[in-house]
Amino acid sequence: MTADPMLQLQGLRKSYGGKTALRGLDLTVNVNEIFALLGPTGAGKSSTLLASAGLVDLDAGRVRLAGRDVTDADPGSRDVAIVFEGFNLLPVLDVKDNIAFALRSPAFRETEDEIKLRVGRTAELLRISHLLDRDVDTLSGGERQRVAIARALVRRPVMFLLDEPLSALDLKLREGLRAELRQIHRQYSSTMLYATHDYHGAISIADRVGIIDGGVMQQAGTIDEIYRLPASVLVGKLIGSPSMAFFQATVEGGQVVVKGAEQRLPIEGFGTVTSSPGGVLLGVWPEDIEVGPAESVGASTGKIYAVDNRGFERAIQVETTGGSFRKVVPLSMPFMQGDACSFRIPEGAGFLFDAESGKRVSQAGEGGR
Repeated sequence: MTADPMLQLQGLRKSYGGKTALRGLDLTVNVNEIFALLGPTGAGKSSTLLASAGLVDLDAGRVRLAGRDVTDADPGSRDVAIVFEGFNLLPVLDVKDNIAFALRSPAFRETEDEIKLRVGRTAELLRISHLLDRDVDTLSGGERQRVAIARALVRRPVMFLLDEPLSALDLKLREGLRAELRQIHRQYSSTMLYATHDYHGAISIADRVGIIDGGVMQQAGTIDEIYRLPASVLVGKLIGSPSMAFFQATVEGGQVVVKGAEQRLPIEGFGTVTSSPGGVLLGVWPEDIEVGPAESVGASTGKIYAVDNRGFERAIQVETTGGSFRKVVPLSMPFMQGDACSFRIPEGAGFLFDAESGKRVSQAGEGGR
């Protein structure tokens, strides 16, 4: 028997002053899962979390939490903890009292001995034990964010809603806090919905990822599932580092012909291909594109537009007639800006998308990875 999901959102719709934020959004988060909601600014991530917490009135849709319909329930009865990008700390309280604040509220009141135990344990997990007696206005940004996260974690709700909680921190702090959140998840078997625009942040912490844009869930699954069969051009642009490369192409005589390229790829390598009313885009993960010296036999011509050195490797941007792409290459490839180069797409690597709608039209096949 399959357990009920921890959170189930069905057909959520929400507008603010005539501007639509959610357009029939569906989302399921399983028990004891970290689900990352990945999307650009304005995609609807914050509205999704606010709706889950009951902090906005929906225009339509239903919210189920821990097996019950909470669509019309007040926020205090939902037993969720939410952490926003801002710190939202109380300046009149020191660190330990900020963390303990919810545990002293009428809804979640605990004994002082239990509060001391939980605050101490959570502070230790987040490495802020030495800050407990400090005033919050004396803390750095990273320290304040740790306190805000501790204040949410100390209560042990049925679910955590994390809205860009690490975006204001520097890279080293973000990496450290992501590891600590993952450890807390393992230790307490907690369920988390983690909203972010950071691809690396999403895949480093999440069991599954959902790509959201325009207030609609575009695709959800494990990162491997999404890599194997991305649903649309939009998904390809938001996944990967570098993200998917796209080339203008046509289908002619059972072959995929890339604009300005020498190659013709057999259509059989893309599996079943549905008809497309317009042209197609060939999407390929950069890791699958072979790049080499100019005028390589059987390859197409490109030009190095930019080089981004990364210490032990470098990222290059290659311009071609049919499109541009970024790819990470070893330092042994001595490309310089302005150099001519060649590129080759292996047979069976990539996906076909409708050029107008952006939807994938190749339904199966090897697809590269």
